Amino acid sequence: MAIATLPLRAIGLGLVLVLLGCPVVLQAMAQSPPQTATPDDEASARARQIDELFARLKTAKLEQDGDEIVSQIWKLWLQSGDPGVDAKMQHVVLVMGQVPALALPILDDIVRQKPSWAEAWNKRATVLYLIGEYDRSLADIDRVLALEPRHFGALAGIGLIRIEKGETREALAAFRRALAVNPFLKERFGIVPALEKELGEKPI
Repeated sequence: MAIATLPLRAIGLGLVLVLLGCPVVLQAMAQSPPQTATPDDEASARARQIDELFARLKTAKLEQDGDEIVSQIWKLWLQSGDPGVDAKMQHVVLVMGQVPALALPILDDIVRQKPSWAEAWNKRATVLYLIGEYDRSLADIDRVLALEPRHFGALAGIGLIRIEKGETREALAAFRRALAVNPFLKERFGIVPALEKELGEKPI
């Protein structure tokens, strides 16, 4: 039986656009503090903070607490360590929600400048998804996960792409991987139950 692609795609696209236009994310980027330490020191500090946040996410029970932790993780992921690059990314996030294709050349440049920044690859993967370049998007997601295996946004992105490609079982597996990292993903309310129903699987 073919999956109900259009309703699922509408839900997934809506989730992508909500994330891209999230005021919390944009505000966090705009209010990033000026650099006072060396780039290496700042990168190490961010890595420690992210590890601590993921540890808290594992034990969080309330939706509000989980959402706050996730917001803080995104805030740190969106920091490249270079104010100039961060300014470009802030512009990218604004453009992506309006005309995604216009963000692509900017992201190409950011990826060249910061090839070890997972979020640069993730944002380009998102744009490629939005313009229908699914295989290229998956290739960028591979780069994201090589740099940050816990990137639940990238894992959920695999799920969205697998839906587009009609690969229902693979889509569900991707979302379940994402939920194993971040149990507060909003996809658990719409897309995941729809996939489970389509496949005749019980929720886990």
